[in-house]
Amino acid sequence: MKKIAVLALLVGVVSCLLAPRAAARTEARATARAVADPEEIIVTGARVPMAENKLPAAVTVLKREDIEALQVHSLPELLQGVAGVDVTASGGYGKTTGIRIRGSESDHVLVLIDGVRLGSATLGLAAFEHLPPAQIERIEVVRGPRSSLWGSEALGGVIHIFTRQGAGETPRYSLDVGGGSYSAKELTGGVSGAYGDFHYSAAASWFDAKGIDARQPVPGFFGVDQPDADGYDNLSVHARGGYHFGDSGALDVFLLRAEGNTEFDGTFQDESDFVQQVAGGTLAFRPLRRWQTSLRLSESRDETDNFNPAGDFASRFDTRSRQLSWQNDLTLNESHGLAFGVDYRNDRVSSSTAYDRASRDNLGLFGLYHGNFQGHQLVASVRWDDDQAFGDKTTGGLGWSYALNDGLRLYGSYSAAYKTPSFNELFFPGFSNPDLRPETAVSYEAGLDGWHDWFAWSLRGYHTEVDDLIVFAPPTYLPHNVNEARITGVEGEFSARWRDWSALLAVEYLDPKDRTTGKRLARRTRQKLTLDVTRDLGPFSLGARVFAAGSRFDDAGNFVKVNGFATLDLLGEWRLNKRLSLRAKVANLLDKDYQTIDTYNSYDRNFFVSFHYRSR
Repeated sequence: MKKIAVLALLVGVVSCLLAPRAAARTEARATARAVADPEEIIVTGARVPMAENKLPAAVTVLKREDIEALQVHSLPELLQGVAGVDVTASGGYGKTTGIRIRGSESDHVLVLIDGVRLGSATLGLAAFEHLPPAQIERIEVVRGPRSSLWGSEALGGVIHIFTRQGAGETPRYSLDVGGGSYSAKELTGGVSGAYGDFHYSAAASWFDAKGIDARQPVPGFFGVDQPDADGYDNLSVHARGGYHFGDSGALDVFLLRAEGNTEFDGTFQDESDFVQQVAGGTLAFRPLRRWQTSLRLSESRDETDNFNPAGDFASRFDTRSRQLSWQNDLTLNESHGLAFGVDYRNDRVSSSTAYDRASRDNLGLFGLYHGNFQGHQLVASVRWDDDQAFGDKTTGGLGWSYALNDGLRLYGSYSAAYKTPSFNELFFPGFSNPDLRPETAVSYEAGLDGWHDWFAWSLRGYHTEVDDLIVFAPPTYLPHNVNEARITGVEGEFSARWRDWSALLAVEYLDPKDRTTGKRLARRTRQKLTLDVTRDLGPFSLGARVFAAGSRFDDAGNFVKVNGFATLDLLGEWRLNKRLSLRAKVANLLDKDYQTIDTYNSYDRNFFVSFHYRSR
């Protein structure tokens, strides 16, 4: 923790040196969300729009201005500083990345794009590393189980990504171009706007980097020794349009597609062509004044073609998920409401491997009640799922919150969740177990939030018990439901905006234990800290980020230890006028040599400079 303190002190000293003696009050441009808005409307936490100060859950909202200010090129890089979120990477841009929420597994996180599930049915994971920040308008990160609303995967939490949407009668054009270390290049162009009741948005983005050597040499039969730069390129397109029928209804259609190539170090495969895509449409209307109904039809795709070191085709894994959702929102009165509906999903696998089963269906029925009783806010939900692979599962949740005064709130919640086994775990020929049960969890959480005109803070504690964890156990090394886990943690956040300063501090402590062995769960760190400080100086903005994470074990037996680390990033922006700006970032300024997964390299000191144009 000494390194953390030194870096935090360095940020403070630099900031003080930059401060003028008489600071004028200006609108600060934060490197991350500063003072929380208690009236911020959240959609994901209760599946209906609800103010953050009424939602009994921990939520972090990242808006478009946050994404641009942080100058990130990947979704994992953006989420790294969020409280309760832990990121592990397999070496550079576009490499397999694990994102864990509150100590859960990577496949215990549900990813939604405009309400549509995204992920590989074979792996049971979402390819976070391929989702382009340039196409994102807003992200809601809800920590804690949400299966009683969204079904499987939402055991650790939900990451809901909203694509960019047009507004304003005058078209808005944007152009972003930049480059930096490791031959990194990025180009993004887009247009958005509205014409009467019609709104539209479209953009294309290209990112390419030579990259770093993804992995250190590893001896043995399954080892690897490929000392080369492992490159990555990603071309993404986004289109969205909609029409409002006055106050009675709306139609919205959307498409997000990212495709490209990533190189990595591997004995049998070391290159992949990938496609990530979601497309769909939503129709919402009001049959009655207090009743809104919406119907969404969508499809998500996760496709990879893999190649061996000689450049020959090695394998193909394409998964497609077709989804239909019908939701009804009823307003009983000003203080009480109901929501209920149906989710249907068909997952299908097309692969060079002949799976024992290539498709399965899931039907889910859900209901939600939310009400206010003299300042006591209650949210209760229940969901029943029928999965073709293993049968039915019922989950529920109950949350309560109460405003102690205008600037202080207390809340508590209970929730149950589950995660269905993946196609690989159930049906991969020779290495699967069709008798697997879903992984299950129960979680308890309590929190205290406070806010003022210029600062906000929160403190939360949680306890989660996970049963029937799937592991590949000897002697057969086939998957079995054998492990149990206990995860206890505390999170704290403090944000402030004073004059032309803004700051955000997030700290957490986690105790993720395998109850079967008594060991710490693999690849989890116990401590994490993020400190963002920004100073606005008229046309200039200067900022710094300190990020620190404690040590972790890379294996279930806790024999392989990965050391903790701390990094310092510096960011700057020069607003030449209302339309043009120049941004620069130096990441890992102190050139820290670190890893988050044993033998997999991370970037040393690097920089990126970008030019930005906005027509309005």
